[in-house]
Amino acid sequence: MKDECQVRSKGRERDYSMGTEIGMLGGFGFQGQVTAGDGSDKKGKMGAGYNNLRRKKKKQQCKVGHEEEGSSSNRPELAAFLLALHDTLIAEPLLYLCDNQSLLKAVIRWIGEGGKATLVGAPDVDILAAAIEILRKRIAAGTTTFLVKVKAHRGEPANEGADILSDKAISDPKVGKVGKEWGQRTNRAVFTWKNPCHETGNVSYQDRHSTFDNSVRDEIRKGAAENEVPKHEKRLTGAWRQMSTLRRRYEKWCKGDDIEDCTHKQRYEASYQSMVKVLQQNTWIDDGKFLKLCVQARAEQGNINHPAYGTWTADFILRQNESRAFLGKYLNDQRVPWRHERREMMAIAGIIPVAKWLAKIKQRLDVSRRSCKRVREQRGASTAILPEETYGHTKRAFCDGMATTVTAAHHFIWRHLYASIRAAQTPASKLRVVTPDKESSMNTLWQEEEFEQICSRESLTEKAANIEKTISVKEHEREHYDFDPTMFYENRFWNRRPDGIVINKNHRTLYIIEFKQSSDRHEDFLRVKEDEANERE
Repeated sequence: MKDECQVRSKGRERDYSMGTEIGMLGGFGFQGQVTAGDGSDKKGKMGAGYNNLRRKKKKQQCKVGHEEEGSSSNRPELAAFLLALHDTLIAEPLLYLCDNQSLLKAVIRWIGEGGKATLVGAPDVDILAAAIEILRKRIAAGTTTFLVKVKAHRGEPANEGADILSDKAISDPKVGKVGKEWGQRTNRAVFTWKNPCHETGNVSYQDRHSTFDNSVRDEIRKGAAENEVPKHEKRLTGAWRQMSTLRRRYEKWCKGDDIEDCTHKQRYEASYQSMVKVLQQNTWIDDGKFLKLCVQARAEQGNINHPAYGTWTADFILRQNESRAFLGKYLNDQRVPWRHERREMMAIAGIIPVAKWLAKIKQRLDVSRRSCKRVREQRGASTAILPEETYGHTKRAFCDGMATTVTAAHHFIWRHLYASIRAAQTPASKLRVVTPDKESSMNTLWQEEEFEQICSRESLTEKAANIEKTISVKEHEREHYDFDPTMFYENRFWNRRPDGIVINKNHRTLYIIEFKQSSDRHEDFLRVKEDEANERE
């Protein structure tokens, strides 16, 4: 159907045309001119075209200029609409079909009553002003003009024909021999950058031009970020420039000279062990490989008190083999309120206004958590030792002031995960989640008969107490341990509250499900949380 793109009044092709979107709306029976237009933007070149279903030979296409100030699909779409208006008599009713919603938004601002509209700042003012003038004349003459959006590439004869015309306007050298339409430059500043194009594993760069808009702003931010990456990598690999000096020091220390400074020697060997091995082997490596060796050496050394790239934010963003695509998608989502995006960016940058950060910028002297102090005072607990108010502490259930809020958020996420698990279960599954709505302690669970059938309370108590004794007593548990050391381990087990328990009666098996939420600022956050979950299990 796309090869001909004609509406026929007989046979199967008529049935097909009447079954399309515009056919079911009655568009092909419109008492007036039925036209369809489309615009195309390919590799910085723009073309527009339209066809008239009433007059088979009434077709027009042209190259659209102004690409020096940037190209987009909106400009040729607007140009195709203006071509259709030019070739339709003022007294003739017009039904115009398009597949671009931006065109409808640009035109509707000038229709009917409303706030004062202006063309100041409009990107395609030269075309839009001419289209508005023709529409004004049609309204003054009492002529109806309908603009209808149709879905693109759905076999709509009119739209497909306009699509072919707009593509040919770019590729056909016979089109636009005299010159491009609407190509007069404005006095606005033009920004140029190279846009990477990935095709079959190869990367090519295409020159892009545009006046200042959101795309230019995003490219400026992207370029600034890419310019910062080498600076942070240079901090980590700065010792590479001192290769010969380090080699001489290493050889000198290996011979036993200056052995009186053993502490400095041990610290040096621990920090530069991987790099010295490379120097000793006389192996030349590029900066990228050396950067990986430095990161690996820091991971083996286990030093997480100081950032590798100079700042914790750089460590988080530049961490290898971890995608930040979901985070970028969240921050670019128009549905996310700005205050939520701002809070997320502040968390990544480490500038959440908690007491620890306020003390760093000398806006507060005390770094203790005040809400924890108030809660402890209300329940009569000691306030002698208070935790530091950091962003990580406020997100933990151990924070007395935020325990209720954090626990509620934890339960909300767990219910969502439980719904996903349940949706993935097959009808033949023998597994059943026992605690779908809220956490239950082990003591509460073992009051039910189905748990007693799997394992008696006495047998479980004996076995669990032996395992609990191998787990060290945490600082917040010290008070309970000192009160009754004999029953502490047994009570700790029965008071444990796993996030979820799945039971299989046929196999007499219980599965404990743990959900952990943690800041991944440190690279080994996943291992730490897995150790905590394994300890509880």
